[in-house]
Amino acid sequence: MSGRAPTRDEWRVFGWWALVGIGSIWATWTVLSYGWIIAVITSAGALMLANREEPGRSAWGFVTGMGLVPLWIGWTNRAATTAGLSPSVWIWSGAVTALVGVLIFVRPRRTT
Repeated sequence: MSGRAPTRDEWRVFGWWALVGIGSIWATWTVLSYGWIIAVITSAGALMLANREEPGRSAWGFVTGMGLVPLWIGWTNRAATTAGLSPSVWIWSGAVTALVGVLIFVRPRRTT
């Protein structure tokens, strides 16, 4: 399969979409307290980004961003000994989700 790697500009847009993904998952988990503020900011950022840039393959940054939050939660709670959900579940689910987003983004695309 012939294709091209992501350009520097595509990586930049990927990073912005990742921030939108982080904000959206964080807003969902904290909606009963301050999450609505994050949701408004994230929605505005997503609308501006979608109107300014062609999302294309960079939109997979959204999926990567959604995976970074549980990865971070698991990592910060890795020494926890409570009877709740094991930190490894958070780490692995976040890592797999983030990795899927990155791998699909960097996958070579055919040029026409």
